[in-house]
Formats: sequence, C-alpha cells, structure tokens
Amino acid sequence: MTSSTLPSQTPAERAPAATAANTASEAARSAKKPKAPNDREGFRQAMSWLHTWAGLILGWLLFAIFLTGTLSFFKNEFNLWMRPEMHGLQPVDATDPQVAQKALDALVRRVPNVTQWIMHLPDDRDPAVNILWRDTGNGRFETLRMNPQTGEAIDARQTMGGDFFYRFHFELRTAQKGRWTLEGRWVVGVATMLMFVALISGVITHRRIFKDFFTFRPTKGGQRAWLDAHNVSGVLVLPFYLMITFSGLMIFHTLYMPAGIATAYKGENGVDSNAYFADLQGEKAESRPRRRPGDKVEPLPAIALPSILTEARTRWDGGRIGSLQARRDAKGRAVVEVTRHEGDRLQYRPPRLLFDASIGQWLDQADATGPAVKTYGVLYGLHMARFADIGLRWALFGFGLLGSLMIATGMVLWSVKRSAKSQTQASRTGIAANKDNRGGVVPTMAPFGERLVAAINIATLAGLPLACGVYIASNRLVPLNAEGRADVELAWFFSAWGLALLWALACAVVRPGRMGWSVPLGAAGLVWGLLPVINALTTHTHLGVTLPAGEWVWASMDLAFLATGLLLGWLSWRLRPGLAPKGKAAAAKAPRTSTAAALPATPDVSVSTSGA
Repeated sequence: MTSSTLPSQTPAERAPAATAANTASEAARSAKKPKAPNDREGFRQAMSWLHTWAGLILGWLLFAIFLTGTLSFFKNEFNLWMRPEMHGLQPVDATDPQVAQKALDALVRRVPNVTQWIMHLPDDRDPAVNILWRDTGNGRFETLRMNPQTGEAIDARQTMGGDFFYRFHFELRTAQKGRWTLEGRWVVGVATMLMFVALISGVITHRRIFKDFFTFRPTKGGQRAWLDAHNVSGVLVLPFYLMITFSGLMIFHTLYMPAGIATAYKGENGVDSNAYFADLQGEKAESRPRRRPGDKVEPLPAIALPSILTEARTRWDGGRIGSLQARRDAKGRAVVEVTRHEGDRLQYRPPRLLFDASIGQWLDQADATGPAVKTYGVLYGLHMARFADIGLRWALFGFGLLGSLMIATGMVLWSVKRSAKSQTQASRTGIAANKDNRGGVVPTMAPFGERLVAAINIATLAGLPLACGVYIASNRLVPLNAEGRADVELAWFFSAWGLALLWALACAVVRPGRMGWSVPLGAAGLVWGLLPVINALTTHTHLGVTLPAGEWVWASMDLAFLATGLLLGWLSWRLRPGLAPKGKAAAAKAPRTSTAAALPATPDVSVSTSGA
C-alpha cells in the first residue's frame, strides 16, 4: 500500500505518532552505538586491583602472622599453662627485696662465673622469678625459673610455651634456637607492608565504607555474603588494623629503613649504630659496651640487691619494679640496671635506673624523652600492649580475631569471585557439561590456579588452627625426658600443618569437594575440645582442681580451649558435604525459568574453589 492510499490523519493525530517514531529511532541509534573504550582505569578501580593483589600475594602468611600475634596477647598465660609444674606457686610481695636476693643467691650457687643476668620479678601474670643468664661475653642466654619463696630453680618441662606464638608472629621461628630469625623478620616486614597497602587501598576502594559497616546479609549466600563479612570485619575496628600494622613496621625500622640512620649517625668507621640505639633508649653512648664475639668478660662480683631496690622505689615514689639486669659497662665496671614495670605506662621502653653493683650507689637514669623517640615508644607500646589490664587485653584479642577473620574472608572471597566468573564465562561460551552413566551432570573442574588457591586457603585457614591445637596438646603428650623436647613440640605443630596441606591439595586439586574444609576444621575442633580432657588425664591442673580453688588463670585457659573447640566444630558442621543452603541463598541458587534456561547446561565450577 502506498502513502497515497493511507487514511488521512489530522495534525493532532500525527504528532504523537511522530514523537514515538523519533523516540524509537533515537533508542535504536543509541543501542547500536558502541561504547567508547576507556584506556585509563579510574583511580578507584586501580586501587581495587592493588587491594586484591596486595592481599592475595601474601594473604596466607598474613593470616598466620595475625592469628599468632593475637594469641600472643596471652603469651604469659600460655607460658604458665604449658608449665604445670609451676602450679601451686603462692603469690608473693614483689616489693620484698629478699625475693630478688634469694633468686640471685641460688643463681650464683648454680653458675659461679656468671657474667650477665636479667631477672624478671613476679607479678599478677607470672608468679615465678624468671632469670636469663650467660657466662660468656656474647653467648646465648639460658633461662631459669625460680620459686619466689625459696629462690630455688623450678624443674619445669622444656617448652617454648606462648613464646612460640610470639616469636613466629614476627620472625617465623621454627625452632627454639632459630637460625633464620633475620630472614624471617624481612619476610614478615614485606608481608606487613603489603597489608598496610591493602588497608589503605581498601578504604579508597569502598566508596560506601560507612554504609557497609551496618550491612551484613549472611542469608544471601555466595559472593554477597562473603563480601559483607569481609567489609564488616574490615571496617569494624579499622583504626586498630592501621595502628597494629604501622606500629609493627616501625618496631623494626632499623632493619627496613637504615638509610636515615646511616646519614645522621656517621662515625669514623662508618655508621655509629651504637650511638643511635643509645639515643633511642635514652642512654649515653659511651656507657654501652662494644664487644666482639669471643671477647672475655670478667664474672660479676657479689651484689647486695636490697639497698638498690629500696633506693629505686624511693626515686619512683613506690612505682613497681619489673626487672633487674647486672652487667659490665664499657669501662668494665659492674652495674645494676633497674627497670620499671612495663605495665606502669604506655610508652615502651620503661625508665631505668643505673647503680654501681659493688656499693649500691645510684649513678644515672636512662629514659627516652625526645619527641621522636617518645612517639616511637608509644607506637611500640601500643603494639605490644603490655600496659593493658585483663579487660583491655580481651578486647585487643577480639580485635585480633576480627583481623584474622577479615583476612580469611578476603581470601575466600577471591575464590568465590573467581568461581562465579568462571561459571559465567562457561555459560556465555556454551560449554556443555559431561554426562555420567546415569545421565547426570558431572561438574567440570575449575582451572588449576583456582584449585591451588583453594587448597592453600584450606591449609591455612583450617590447617593453622589445627596445628595450634596439636602444638598445645603435644605439651601434655610428649614425654618429659624427650631430648630436645621443645623442638619436638614444634615438630608436632609443623607436621600437623603439613598434613593439613596434603589433605587440602588432595581435596581441592585432585578431587574437589566441601569435605576439604569440613574435615580439618572438625579435626581442629576435636583437638581443641579434648585439651581439657588431656590436661585432666596428664596433670593435676585440671578444671576439677582449678575451678573449686578459684584459680581463674588456669581454669580460664581450659574453658577457652573448650569454647574454641565448640566454635571450630560448629564451623565444620556448617561446611559439611551435602548441606543445602537455606532462605534467600537457596532461592538464589534455584533454577530460573527465563531465556537463560535455553543455554547449554554449565558446569558447577564453584565447588572446587570456595567450598562455601
């Protein structure tokens, strides 16, 4: 039909038709017009890329560093529980000078030629007198734990106790007398710097950071639930993460940033590091001894501590004394250094008083007072948290657990997002699923890289709690007379962690499935839950004794172990194979009747990576 044969239209009737035609033609042109490519990423997108890869490269190591650092907040309590021979020590008045004198007399009888010793007096967290001593110029220190009432040595089992978590946290210690501590500190420093970068870039990436603080949708399932968990755990105590990361870097600034020291402290023979450390600790450089390996040092003379301790308390107006140290200074004079208790102030290191060891005369006071060194001391003190009472220590412990959760959810989120991306790509390309003998769909494995990341996730996030529980259990199960007993306990720790890695590789790389998560978490829950039982069968410091006696330091450790076992067991149950999702997550995974249903069946690649 030609236009001449169309029915006639009035102008009013033709206007809406023309408008609709123009709108349709404009929509068609805009739909056909390709989007101009953007070669430059936005700043936020660039930060998102940096956040992802800075967290992924050493994320597993960061989780281990953060978790063991969190446990180190209760290092003294672990040390006490893992030495049951110290149970029953009665609290003493640490201000009594005879407590220190008895311990010193016992040390001299045991080691007559001692050249240096450091004595930590008992307090509310450690009832024993702890002495580090050596009879050489630059040799390793040996450790003695003394009964504060008698001064005699306590025959405690050989173990690193909570010091292992503390040492692993910043130098990846693998033996009681580690040889690669400097290399370990470098590795931890690189990981800490990457975490600091990930924190800053994460703040920039999340434009709705305050809204995310109040958003957690666990019933959504999949990527959304993991992203919410990562955001909430990351935002909730973000100032703590920034403080603990930056202060951790500053503690070892002399290792990571020596250029400034080399510029400011030039000496005749190169860098005068002795002068730098003297300024950092508020001491006089000329009083610090400079000894080379093999130099001989004269044994210390007889020292009368009561007069020295009385004078120190008078000068500090009754302040607590934390430790004593006897040594020879740069002139060969025997001196006693009295250090105030670390819990008396935030700044680390505490002030010290110097006395002549022979006559007990006060010589000098050492304390960092400059603005820069005080700032450094406050950062150091915040990181160590030795000023914290029991309530604040539990709060910091909770913050540390949230940090571990933030890292863990970030690692799992990477796997979940990769799985979803692989699944989407498979859907778009129309990859057909394989069929088994009964006509069922056999999921196609995800790429090897994704499965490898999933395996390391399982080995780290589920294997490390298992290894920690095995380490604590070994303290009760390894024979007391075993040679190198402390290293045997560490061998149990790394063996358990290695078995978890083998299991994870077998499950995630060879045969994917959710059992890869459930089994190590269940084993960890079993080990932690059985710790109070093992303790009751092997020692007399069990809940049946400590609870009625009101010995809460001992009892709280057993109760905390039991609570940890229940939590890990619950996680294992939640991640068991065959558990069907509920609520909105189940609805989201249900089949949809849409045009997408016409596409070929897609493989379930997510089963091999996230496990969630």
